[in-house]
Amino acid sequence: MTTKIRHISTFLNQWAPPGTKMDYDNVGLLVGDPDATVSKVLTCLDVTDEIVAEAIQNSCELIAAHHPLIFSKIGKINPTDEQGRIIYKLIKNDIGLLVAHTNLDAALDGVSFVLANMLGLDNLSFLTKNYSISKKITLVSDVENGDSMVQLLNYYSAEDVHHYRVKSRESELRCFEAVIDKHHLPALKKGLDKEGLLKDGALQITDLASTSNNFGMGVIGNYPDQGLGKNEFLHLVSQTLNVEAIRFSGDVERIKTVAVCGGAGVFLKSKAIAAGADAFVTADIKYHDYFTEQDRFLLVDVGHYESEFPVAEALRKELSEAFDDLSVSVTNIVTNPVQTYVSESKPQSIQNS
Repeated sequence: MTTKIRHISTFLNQWAPPGTKMDYDNVGLLVGDPDATVSKVLTCLDVTDEIVAEAIQNSCELIAAHHPLIFSKIGKINPTDEQGRIIYKLIKNDIGLLVAHTNLDAALDGVSFVLANMLGLDNLSFLTKNYSISKKITLVSDVENGDSMVQLLNYYSAEDVHHYRVKSRESELRCFEAVIDKHHLPALKKGLDKEGLLKDGALQITDLASTSNNFGMGVIGNYPDQGLGKNEFLHLVSQTLNVEAIRFSGDVERIKTVAVCGGAGVFLKSKAIAAGADAFVTADIKYHDYFTEQDRFLLVDVGHYESEFPVAEALRKELSEAFDDLSVSVTNIVTNPVQTYVSESKPQSIQNS
């Protein structure tokens, strides 16, 4: 089967549903024709002039990025400014732009899971699960084979499925109850209708007070045995993420439990402390946030780009495994605009005159 942009978009929407994005965000297909055929894809963190030039050189028909090129409404598209120039080049060269941003931050095996895996943490779970998107479904059917209905519901990502018999005046029916995240509901309804199982009043949908297990923010995990010493841990972070200089605050002798959040995640600092983390790795920490008011806790800023660039490889891997006919590559360009100067000699203290 020929792969089209809409097939890739559907796949990413299953992994990172657009409904889980932050209100300010802009995700999905930002540029391009959803019915355009794709054979080559370039994955990246940021979309820059150099990234588009790389896509053109490699004959890619699609760029899959983490950071949106377009955040707010634009009044014109022409090559007189950077954003317009990039969009103009994408359209002129028939290159689509597909973005998964804060929805990929919130996804299982998304940005923070990738970061935690790179740091070698085990027993990973969401640091906080605050997405109330799960629904309870109740389906009454005259289907005779209950197991076949359970398999069908599971196929459309319903969980915790159970069923029981109910009697009516005319026949004996089965009632199926399950939990499903709301973005799977359209496909489930379509599937039930196709099988002739969706009748008036047969399917009821109610909200759940509990949050979804499949979406959240940040990740927490641990190292085996006694964990790592502070300097050993900082060295590991530096080498793994290729960070030349790390900013941090606090002090801790041994680090066993670690929380992470790719990108600007310091808003989860209190969650990390409450969860018993010895260290929290994130980015974009402001000065006053470095005061942790917590003994034996390490707050680490590795940089925004450094904490998120591994997701470009994760995107490549997921798309390559899902689509056999696609050639997917990760950009060779470092788009990080932040540069670091590391002095060879220790700076002198400022003396009062």
